[in-house]
Amino acid sequence: MNKRVLIAAISSRPFVKAAVAAGYTVVAFDVFADVDTQAAAEYIEQIEYHPSGFDPQQFASALSRVDTTDMLGFAYGSGFEAQPELIALVAKRMPLLGNRPEVVRNLKDAQYFFGELDRLAIPHPEVSFNPLVDSEGWLCKEEGGSGGSHVLDAPENQTLPVGKYYQRAIEGTPISMLFVANGREVKVIGFNRQWVSPMAGKPYRYGGIVGHADLPVAIKNALADTAQKITAAFGLRGLNSLDVIWRGEAFWVLEINPRLSSTLDLYQSEECHLFALHVQAVNGDLSRFPLIPGRSKARSVLYAEQDLLISESLIWPDWVADIPMPHTAIIKHQPICTVLADANTADEAKALVVERVEQLSALLFK
Repeated sequence: MNKRVLIAAISSRPFVKAAVAAGYTVVAFDVFADVDTQAAAEYIEQIEYHPSGFDPQQFASALSRVDTTDMLGFAYGSGFEAQPELIALVAKRMPLLGNRPEVVRNLKDAQYFFGELDRLAIPHPEVSFNPLVDSEGWLCKEEGGSGGSHVLDAPENQTLPVGKYYQRAIEGTPISMLFVANGREVKVIGFNRQWVSPMAGKPYRYGGIVGHADLPVAIKNALADTAQKITAAFGLRGLNSLDVIWRGEAFWVLEINPRLSSTLDLYQSEECHLFALHVQAVNGDLSRFPLIPGRSKARSVLYAEQDLLISESLIWPDWVADIPMPHTAIIKHQPICTVLADANTADEAKALVVERVEQLSALLFK
Protein backbone atom coordinates (compact mmCIF):
# COMPACT_ATOMS: atom_id res chain seq x y z
CA MET A 1 0.00 0.00 0.00
CA ASN A 2 1.22 3.48 -0.85
CA LYS A 3 2.00 5.38 2.37
CA ARG A 4 2.46 8.99 1.23
CA VAL A 5 -0.13 11.41 2.64
CA LEU A 6 -1.01 15.10 2.75
CA ILE A 7 -1.79 16.45 6.23
CA ALA A 8 -3.07 19.99 6.84
CA ALA A 9 -3.92 21.82 10.06
CA ILE A 10 -3.30 25.09 11.85
CA SER A 11 -0.61 23.16 13.73
CA SER A 12 0.03 19.80 12.08
CA ARG A 13 3.02 18.64 14.16
CA PRO A 14 1.30 15.94 16.29
CA PHE A 15 -0.36 14.42 13.22
CA VAL A 16 2.75 14.57 11.05
CA LYS A 17 4.88 12.92 13.73
CA ALA A 18 2.23 10.26 14.40
CA ALA A 19 1.98 9.49 10.68
CA VAL A 20 5.76 9.28 10.25
CA ALA A 21 6.00 7.00 13.31
CA ALA A 22 3.48 4.69 11.62
CA GLY A 23 5.59 4.53 8.46
CA TYR A 24 3.95 7.23 6.34
CA THR A 25 5.72 9.92 4.32
CA VAL A 26 4.05 13.29 4.84
CA VAL A 27 3.59 16.51 2.91
CA ALA A 28 2.30 19.10 5.40
CA PHE A 29 0.29 22.31 5.09
CA ASP A 30 0.74 24.28 8.30
CA VAL A 31 0.40 27.84 9.63
CA PHE A 32 3.54 27.85 11.79
CA ALA A 33 6.02 25.52 9.99
CA ASP A 34 7.75 24.85 13.30
CA VAL A 35 11.19 23.26 13.58
CA ASP A 36 9.95 19.82 14.64
CA THR A 37 7.21 19.75 11.98
CA GLN A 38 9.74 20.57 9.27
CA ALA A 39 12.09 17.87 10.56
CA ALA A 40 9.37 15.20 10.35
CA ALA A 41 7.68 16.12 7.05
CA GLU A 42 8.96 15.39 3.55
CA TYR A 43 8.30 19.05 2.91
CA ILE A 44 5.97 21.71 4.28
CA GLU A 45 3.91 24.52 2.79
CA GLN A 46 3.28 27.40 5.18
CA ILE A 47 -0.28 28.73 4.80
CA GLU A 48 -1.50 32.03 6.24
CA TYR A 49 -4.45 31.86 8.62
CA HIS A 50 -6.79 34.80 9.18
CA PRO A 51 -9.81 35.19 11.50
CA SER A 52 -11.95 33.83 8.66
CA GLY A 53 -9.68 30.79 8.17
CA PHE A 54 -6.94 29.63 5.82
CA ASP A 55 -6.11 31.95 2.93
CA PRO A 56 -8.05 30.11 0.20
CA GLN A 57 -5.94 31.34 -2.73
CA GLN A 58 -2.70 30.44 -0.98
CA PHE A 59 -4.12 27.05 -0.01
CA ALA A 60 -5.21 26.30 -3.58
CA SER A 61 -1.83 27.41 -4.92
CA ALA A 62 0.02 25.14 -2.47
CA LEU A 63 -2.26 22.25 -3.41
CA SER A 64 -1.50 22.74 -7.10
CA ARG A 65 2.20 22.17 -6.35
CA VAL A 66 1.65 18.80 -4.63
CA ASP A 67 2.47 15.74 -6.71
CA THR A 68 -0.61 13.59 -6.06
CA THR A 69 0.24 10.70 -8.38
CA ASP A 70 1.30 8.41 -5.52
CA MET A 71 -0.67 10.06 -2.69
CA LEU A 72 -2.74 7.76 -0.47
CA GLY A 73 -4.97 10.61 0.65
CA PHE A 74 -5.61 13.77 2.66
CA ALA A 75 -6.00 13.97 6.44
CA TYR A 76 -6.81 17.20 8.26
CA GLY A 77 -6.83 18.70 11.73
CA SER A 78 -8.07 22.03 13.10
CA GLY A 79 -8.73 24.99 10.83
CA PHE A 80 -11.24 23.49 8.40
CA GLU A 81 -14.34 23.60 10.61
CA ALA A 82 -15.51 26.85 8.99
CA GLN A 83 -14.07 26.01 5.56
CA PRO A 84 -15.37 22.60 4.47
CA GLU A 85 -15.10 23.84 0.89
CA LEU A 86 -11.31 23.48 1.19
CA ILE A 87 -11.76 19.83 2.15
CA ALA A 88 -13.93 19.41 -0.95
CA LEU A 89 -11.23 21.10 -3.05
CA VAL A 90 -8.59 18.59 -1.93
CA ALA A 91 -11.04 15.71 -2.39
CA LYS A 92 -11.08 16.48 -6.13
CA ARG A 93 -7.36 15.62 -6.21
CA MET A 94 -7.09 12.64 -3.85
CA PRO A 95 -9.08 10.40 -1.46
CA LEU A 96 -10.17 11.83 1.90
CA LEU A 97 -8.68 10.26 5.02
CA GLY A 98 -11.36 11.71 7.25
CA ASN A 99 -14.93 12.93 7.35
CA ARG A 100 -16.62 14.21 4.21
CA PRO A 101 -17.02 18.00 3.89
CA GLU A 102 -20.80 17.78 4.28
CA VAL A 103 -20.35 15.98 7.62
CA VAL A 104 -18.12 18.81 8.86
CA ARG A 105 -20.59 21.39 7.56
CA ASN A 106 -23.55 19.76 9.35
CA LEU A 107 -21.69 19.33 12.65
CA LYS A 108 -20.57 22.97 12.63
CA ASP A 109 -24.02 24.32 11.70
CA ALA A 110 -25.17 25.10 15.25
CA GLN A 111 -28.91 25.02 14.54
CA TYR A 112 -28.67 21.71 12.71
CA PHE A 113 -26.27 20.11 15.21
CA PHE A 114 -28.17 21.03 18.37
CA GLY A 115 -31.44 20.14 16.66
CA GLU A 116 -30.03 16.67 16.01
CA LEU A 117 -28.91 16.40 19.64
CA ASP A 118 -32.48 17.19 20.70
CA ARG A 119 -33.79 14.51 18.33
CA LEU A 120 -31.32 12.01 19.81
CA ALA A 121 -32.20 13.07 23.40
CA ILE A 122 -28.58 14.06 24.07
CA PRO A 123 -28.15 16.79 26.72
CA HIS A 124 -26.57 20.10 25.75
CA PRO A 125 -26.57 23.68 27.08
CA GLU A 126 -29.50 25.82 25.99
CA VAL A 127 -28.76 27.69 22.74
CA SER A 128 -30.34 30.76 21.17
CA PHE A 129 -30.16 32.37 17.75
CA ASN A 130 -32.06 35.53 18.69
CA PRO A 131 -31.04 38.75 20.51
CA LEU A 132 -30.90 38.34 24.29
CA VAL A 133 -32.91 40.67 26.51
CA ASP A 134 -30.87 39.50 29.51
CA SER A 135 -27.42 38.20 28.54
CA GLU A 136 -26.23 37.28 32.04
CA GLY A 137 -25.06 33.67 32.06
CA TRP A 138 -24.85 33.43 28.27
CA LEU A 139 -21.85 33.00 25.96
CA CYS A 140 -21.41 34.03 22.34
CA LYS A 141 -19.68 31.39 20.20
CA GLU A 142 -18.52 31.16 16.62
CA GLU A 143 -19.58 28.27 14.42
CA GLY A 144 -16.44 26.37 13.47
CA GLY A 145 -14.33 28.22 16.04
CA SER A 146 -11.47 26.45 17.83
CA GLY A 147 -9.07 27.15 20.67
CA GLY A 148 -11.54 28.95 22.94
CA SER A 149 -10.49 32.47 21.90
CA HIS A 150 -13.75 32.90 19.98
CA VAL A 151 -15.86 32.31 23.12
CA LEU A 152 -16.99 35.58 24.70
CA ASP A 153 -19.58 36.73 27.19
CA ALA A 154 -22.78 37.47 25.28
CA PRO A 155 -23.95 41.06 24.69
CA GLU A 156 -27.52 42.23 25.26
CA ASN A 157 -30.04 43.22 22.60
CA GLN A 158 -27.66 42.73 19.69
CA THR A 159 -28.47 41.00 16.44
CA LEU A 160 -26.29 37.93 16.03
CA PRO A 161 -23.65 38.23 13.32
CA VAL A 162 -23.72 35.49 10.70
CA GLY A 163 -21.92 32.37 11.92
CA LYS A 164 -22.40 33.00 15.65
CA TYR A 165 -24.78 31.66 18.29
CA TYR A 166 -25.55 32.08 21.98
CA GLN A 167 -25.09 29.27 24.47
CA ARG A 168 -26.00 29.12 28.14
CA ALA A 169 -22.89 28.95 30.34
CA ILE A 170 -22.79 25.91 32.62
CA GLU A 171 -20.56 25.46 35.64
CA GLY A 172 -18.44 22.33 35.45
CA THR A 173 -15.24 20.76 34.17
CA PRO A 174 -14.46 20.84 30.43
CA ILE A 175 -13.83 17.27 29.26
CA SER A 176 -13.00 15.85 25.85
CA MET A 177 -13.18 12.25 24.70
CA LEU A 178 -10.97 11.04 21.87
CA PHE A 179 -12.57 8.22 19.90
CA VAL A 180 -12.33 6.44 16.59
CA ALA A 181 -15.29 5.58 14.37
CA ASN A 182 -15.99 3.61 11.19
CA GLY A 183 -19.26 5.32 10.23
CA ARG A 184 -21.38 3.09 12.49
CA GLU A 185 -19.42 2.05 15.58
CA VAL A 186 -16.98 3.76 17.94
CA LYS A 187 -14.09 2.78 20.18
CA VAL A 188 -12.89 5.10 22.92
CA ILE A 189 -9.21 6.01 23.12
CA GLY A 190 -9.20 8.29 26.16
CA PHE A 191 -10.86 10.92 28.33
CA ASN A 192 -9.14 14.27 28.83
CA ARG A 193 -9.48 17.24 31.19
CA GLN A 194 -8.98 20.74 29.80
CA TRP A 195 -8.19 24.10 31.36
CA VAL A 196 -8.12 27.69 30.14
CA SER A 197 -5.46 30.40 30.05
CA PRO A 198 -7.60 33.54 30.26
CA MET A 199 -6.50 37.00 29.16
CA ALA A 200 -8.27 40.33 28.80
CA GLY A 201 -10.94 39.98 26.12
CA LYS A 202 -10.41 36.20 25.80
CA PRO A 203 -11.63 34.63 29.05
CA TYR A 204 -11.83 31.11 27.59
CA ARG A 205 -8.53 30.96 25.71
CA TYR A 206 -7.19 27.40 25.56
CA GLY A 207 -4.59 26.64 28.23
CA GLY A 208 -3.86 22.94 28.19
CA ILE A 209 -5.12 19.39 28.49
CA VAL A 210 -4.25 16.18 30.32
CA GLY A 211 -5.07 12.61 29.35
CA HIS A 212 -6.50 9.71 31.35
CA ALA A 213 -8.81 12.05 33.27
CA ASP A 214 -10.32 10.47 36.37
CA LEU A 215 -14.06 10.30 35.64
CA PRO A 216 -16.87 8.17 37.09
CA VAL A 217 -17.43 4.97 35.11
CA ALA A 218 -21.07 5.94 34.54
CA ILE A 219 -19.99 9.21 32.87
CA LYS A 220 -17.42 7.41 30.72
CA ASN A 221 -20.06 4.94 29.57
CA ALA A 222 -22.56 7.71 28.88
CA LEU A 223 -20.04 9.67 26.80
CA ALA A 224 -19.17 6.56 24.79
CA ASP A 225 -22.87 5.97 24.18
CA THR A 226 -23.27 9.62 23.12
CA ALA A 227 -20.43 9.32 20.61
CA GLN A 228 -22.06 6.15 19.27
CA LYS A 229 -25.39 7.93 18.70
CA ILE A 230 -23.75 10.93 17.01
CA THR A 231 -21.59 8.67 14.84
CA ALA A 232 -24.63 6.73 13.66
CA ALA A 233 -26.52 9.97 12.93
CA PHE A 234 -23.72 11.75 11.06
CA GLY A 235 -21.60 8.86 9.74
CA LEU A 236 -18.37 9.86 11.49
CA ARG A 237 -15.15 8.16 10.40
CA GLY A 238 -11.61 8.11 11.73
CA LEU A 239 -10.39 9.96 14.82
CA ASN A 240 -12.84 12.49 16.30
CA SER A 241 -13.29 14.19 19.65
CA LEU A 242 -16.34 14.98 21.76
CA ASP A 243 -16.29 18.09 23.98
CA VAL A 244 -18.57 18.29 27.02
CA ILE A 245 -19.04 20.04 30.34
CA TRP A 246 -19.16 17.57 33.22
CA ARG A 247 -20.53 18.14 36.71
CA GLY A 248 -21.33 15.39 39.18
CA GLU A 249 -23.57 12.82 37.52
CA ALA A 250 -24.45 15.03 34.53
CA PHE A 251 -22.82 16.23 31.32
CA TRP A 252 -23.73 18.57 28.48
CA VAL A 253 -22.40 18.24 24.93
CA LEU A 254 -20.67 21.33 23.54
CA GLU A 255 -19.45 20.08 20.17
CA ILE A 256 -17.94 17.33 18.07
CA ASN A 257 -14.59 17.98 16.40
CA PRO A 258 -14.91 15.82 13.28
CA ARG A 259 -11.21 15.73 12.43
CA LEU A 260 -7.81 14.79 13.77
CA SER A 261 -7.50 16.14 17.30
CA SER A 262 -4.29 17.27 18.98
CA THR A 263 -5.33 15.03 21.90
CA LEU A 264 -3.95 12.21 19.73
CA ASP A 265 -0.63 13.37 21.20
CA LEU A 266 -1.76 12.26 24.67
CA TYR A 267 -1.96 8.59 23.66
CA GLN A 268 0.44 8.21 20.72
CA SER A 269 3.44 5.98 21.47
CA GLU A 270 5.87 3.60 19.77
CA GLU A 271 3.38 0.79 20.39
CA CYS A 272 0.21 2.83 19.78
CA HIS A 273 0.08 4.19 16.23
CA LEU A 274 -3.05 6.32 16.20
CA PHE A 275 -2.62 7.70 12.68
CA ALA A 276 -2.60 4.14 11.34
CA LEU A 277 -5.76 3.48 13.38
CA HIS A 278 -7.32 6.61 11.86
CA VAL A 279 -6.65 5.41 8.31
CA GLN A 280 -8.02 1.93 9.08
CA ALA A 281 -11.19 3.37 10.61
CA VAL A 282 -11.81 5.73 7.69
CA ASN A 283 -11.78 2.59 5.55
CA GLY A 284 -14.32 0.94 7.86
CA ASP A 285 -11.97 -1.27 9.88
CA LEU A 286 -12.07 -1.18 13.69
CA SER A 287 -10.88 -4.75 14.16
CA ARG A 288 -7.29 -3.85 15.10
CA PHE A 289 -7.20 -1.62 18.16
CA PRO A 290 -3.84 -0.71 19.74
CA LEU A 291 -2.86 -1.01 23.39
CA ILE A 292 -3.34 2.47 24.88
CA PRO A 293 -0.42 3.64 27.10
CA GLY A 294 -1.31 3.87 30.79
CA ARG A 295 0.68 6.97 31.82
CA SER A 296 -1.00 10.36 31.77
CA LYS A 297 0.40 12.97 29.40
CA ALA A 298 -0.25 16.70 29.66
CA ARG A 299 0.15 19.44 27.07
CA SER A 300 0.05 23.19 27.72
CA VAL A 301 0.52 26.21 25.47
CA LEU A 302 3.07 28.85 26.46
CA TYR A 303 1.87 32.29 25.37
CA ALA A 304 4.13 35.31 24.94
CA GLU A 305 4.03 37.71 27.90
CA GLN A 306 5.48 40.37 25.59
CA ASP A 307 6.79 40.63 22.04
CA LEU A 308 9.54 38.08 21.52
CA LEU A 309 12.20 37.36 18.89
CA ILE A 310 13.37 33.74 18.97
CA SER A 311 17.13 33.60 19.48
CA GLU A 312 19.26 31.37 17.30
CA SER A 313 21.31 30.39 20.36
CA LEU A 314 18.31 29.28 22.44
CA ILE A 315 18.56 25.65 23.57
CA TRP A 316 15.05 24.30 24.01
CA PRO A 317 14.33 21.71 26.73
CA ASP A 318 13.49 18.24 25.43
CA TRP A 319 9.98 18.61 26.89
CA VAL A 320 9.02 21.31 24.35
CA ALA A 321 7.25 20.80 21.01
CA ASP A 322 6.03 23.09 18.22
CA ILE A 323 9.36 24.90 18.38
CA PRO A 324 9.42 28.16 16.38
CA MET A 325 12.18 28.77 13.86
CA PRO A 326 15.09 31.02 14.92
CA HIS A 327 14.44 34.73 14.25
CA THR A 328 10.67 34.20 14.40
CA ALA A 329 8.94 37.31 15.77
CA ILE A 330 6.12 36.41 18.16
CA ILE A 331 3.64 39.09 19.16
CA LYS A 332 2.49 39.49 22.76
CA HIS A 333 -0.26 37.00 23.72
CA GLN A 334 0.44 34.74 20.72
CA PRO A 335 1.43 31.07 21.28
CA ILE A 336 5.15 30.33 21.42
CA CYS A 337 5.29 26.55 21.79
CA THR A 338 3.73 23.53 23.46
CA VAL A 339 5.08 22.24 26.78
CA LEU A 340 4.94 18.48 27.46
CA ALA A 341 4.85 16.35 30.61
CA ASP A 342 3.87 12.85 31.65
CA ALA A 343 3.33 11.14 35.00
CA ASN A 344 1.51 8.27 36.65
CA THR A 345 -1.69 10.25 37.21
CA ALA A 346 -3.50 13.10 35.48
CA ASP A 347 -3.10 15.40 38.49
CA GLU A 348 0.66 14.78 38.62
CA ALA A 349 1.05 15.31 34.87
CA LYS A 350 -0.89 18.59 34.98
CA ALA A 351 1.13 19.86 37.95
CA LEU A 352 4.38 19.05 36.14
CA VAL A 353 3.37 20.71 32.88
CA VAL A 354 2.23 23.87 34.71
CA GLU A 355 5.58 23.96 36.53
CA ARG A 356 7.45 23.59 33.22
CA VAL A 357 5.43 26.38 31.59
CA GLU A 358 6.47 28.70 34.42
CA GLN A 359 10.08 27.52 34.12
CA LEU A 360 10.25 28.13 30.37
CA SER A 361 8.48 31.47 30.66
CA ALA A 362 11.08 32.59 33.20
CA LEU A 363 13.85 31.52 30.79
CA LEU A 364 12.39 33.40 27.81
CA PHE A 365 11.30 36.55 29.61
CA LYS A 366 14.00 36.92 32.28
